[in-house]
Amino acid sequence: MIEGIATGPWLCIGGRMEIGGIIRRKDIEMVEHDCTVAEAVKRMVRRNVGSLIVKRRERSEAYGIITRQDVLFKVLANNLDLSEVKVSEVMSTPVVILNNIHLDIRHAAKAMANAGVSNIVVFDAGDLYGFLSSTDIIEALANDIVRTSLNSQSNDVSGGC
Repeated sequence: MIEGIATGPWLCIGGRMEIGGIIRRKDIEMVEHDCTVAEAVKRMVRRNVGSLIVKRRERSEAYGIITRQDVLFKVLANNLDLSEVKVSEVMSTPVVILNNIHLDIRHAAKAMANAGVSNIVVFDAGDLYGFLSSTDIIEALANDIVRTSLNSQSNDVSGGC
């Protein structure tokens, strides 16, 4: 069990909820290193996302990520011009990556906690699969709790177990 992660009967079959089942955005928006922060912000707003993956320049290089927090804390708070600052100057790297869509959400939560991040990139069979945020995990848990509660109430009414 991961400390700080609630467990209970609401967590899907056998207490597992796979990350591949809760990833909503399989089409990840990516930006180039030399893209301006202003352009990155436009893309975030247009796609209604809080972060963008920064493409690798070469295969051996790690992916990067630029988040709303990067824009606020590293650019705006330092009175920098969004149209002059490059994504590569404020991005975080390396990105936390999981390579299996069948991992339990507890594994994703632990990876996020260990790295101090709220977003991870998920690959499946070597291909970029999607982007998982802490919000995605919490929403999936909440939906499952509600669904389980409704099923339980239905069983109580019908006399089932």
